[in-house]
Amino acid sequence: MILRRRNIIGVLVLLGACLALWIYWNRTVKTDLSNYAPADSLGYVEVNDLAEIAGGVTNTQAWKSLAAPVGAPTNLTPNRWLIRLARWTGIGSTDTILFARSQVAIVLGGAEGTQEGSTITIKPLITFIIDTHTSQRRMRATVERHIEELARRLYRNPVFVRKQIQGADLQEWQTSDGSLAIVFTIVDTAVIVSNDETSVLRSIDARAGRRASLTSAGDLATARVTLDAANATLFGYVAQSGVKSLLQAFALYRSGPSPDAVTAARIFSDTIGGLIKSIGWTSRFVDGGVEDRSSIALSDGVADRLRSSMLPERAPDVTKLPFIPKEIHSLSLYQFRDASNFWVDLNATVSSHTDLLGAVAARPMLRALVKPYGIDDADSFARGVGPRLQTVRLEKDSPAVLIAEVFDRPALRKAIAPRFGQSPKTEMIGEAELLLSPKDNWAAAFIENSFLIGPGDLVRKCLQVRGGSDSVSSNDRFRKSQQMVDVSLPLISITFADDQQAAISFVEAFSNHDRPAFATNAAAIEAATGALPFAASASLLKAQSLEWTSRSSFGIVGSLATELIPARAN
Repeated sequence: MILRRRNIIGVLVLLGACLALWIYWNRTVKTDLSNYAPADSLGYVEVNDLAEIAGGVTNTQAWKSLAAPVGAPTNLTPNRWLIRLARWTGIGSTDTILFARSQVAIVLGGAEGTQEGSTITIKPLITFIIDTHTSQRRMRATVERHIEELARRLYRNPVFVRKQIQGADLQEWQTSDGSLAIVFTIVDTAVIVSNDETSVLRSIDARAGRRASLTSAGDLATARVTLDAANATLFGYVAQSGVKSLLQAFALYRSGPSPDAVTAARIFSDTIGGLIKSIGWTSRFVDGGVEDRSSIALSDGVADRLRSSMLPERAPDVTKLPFIPKEIHSLSLYQFRDASNFWVDLNATVSSHTDLLGAVAARPMLRALVKPYGIDDADSFARGVGPRLQTVRLEKDSPAVLIAEVFDRPALRKAIAPRFGQSPKTEMIGEAELLLSPKDNWAAAFIENSFLIGPGDLVRKCLQVRGGSDSVSSNDRFRKSQQMVDVSLPLISITFADDQQAAISFVEAFSNHDRPAFATNAAAIEAATGALPFAASASLLKAQSLEWTSRSSFGIVGSLATELIPARAN
């Protein structure tokens, strides 16, 4: 009897040991996907846990509030126990295993441009690296099926091509004219997918050591440590060449494609991009929202030159907002140590970090920063204001009102003279002197130690709020967002923005309803978003970098997704 019991115990121990060895053997060991990114890549983003992202999204305050009224599912993932089982043991359906175990990286290799007449088409070269941590025997058929389904959704009657180049087996789904393609290959447990054949081959070479990879980039390693990327949900990196490309794309987007616009965009990107060495970024789920954090590594000498005039002794005061109405779309607060000297230092720094053409173009570009507020003489404006500035926008895409402390009133009058004339029409609103532009509906106001400028009706509204109880400080959503900001730090800027519509659009993308949710359930949606805080962001100058942190409903990735996802038809 005792012997039988011992045998049973021995068998159980043996089974337990076998199970432990099975789990250990099938465990996923995270790989550094930057090994697949060529060293000259413009940008890189990695996601180490897809299930964490899906679970994190559905646990945000915005998703919990909006899922039901918008018609989105409560959960975006299979049962979490199935996910854990698949991750640790490799047991489950192939789709579940791939979802539970895969790491994903996105590599921006560059862009190709074509021009037909005045139309410029830019095609970004993007490569996806997916380490499935699953044997090819098990995952190949599923991967090939999903890529075929994607190709048939994107292209009409795609053509399949299989080829071998430089020893690599490539599979390709092309449009009938061959102008667009999805190219992929499988290397060990990793799938490399791109819209460009050369990009796939470059990734293979980087992984094999035949080409330098992004892993060797010192700025990438520094960004990972600075931002604690190991504990973040997402990590991204943009090299200096990538920063310039993004700036150029932004300038073209704002101005529209034309030969002059292309030249101006290139000058703009080279001039401003010369101030930045690289950008690191992380995203994580925190307290029911998404926290984005970015470290912008500045070029040598930039931070040292700007620190004395830029870095304030304290953060902007978020309690002194006498001119800000209760209902706003966005509010930005800026605090400098010395606004006039900062303007001089900024101009000198930009000019010293670019070529001759950029130095000539730098001053007009910087002056354009205050042009939308009706200020033509930026130098006089910088001399006339104190260290504290505010901009408020009451509606999305509407002009903003600029509010500043008055340091030198004659200098401010000189700054706005081209817009208002030397003897503008004036009127008194209470204690405020209101100046009216003879050209359009633009107004400026002086009241005690404050200066306001913007559209006439909005300036009047800001003046009417002063001293009353109907200011932004009485807005519950704004007060909640104030608690996200650590005002004990010497922050340079703080921005609050209403991201209700972006949150609704993001959740609605997962809705099962055929019609836009607002068309059928507007009251419930408005009630759900009424408790969401404003998105809040802040920036801080450190030793050799500028750090920016944001807290919002779904973060930068959510905002980008709402721009890329087609709007639902009414």
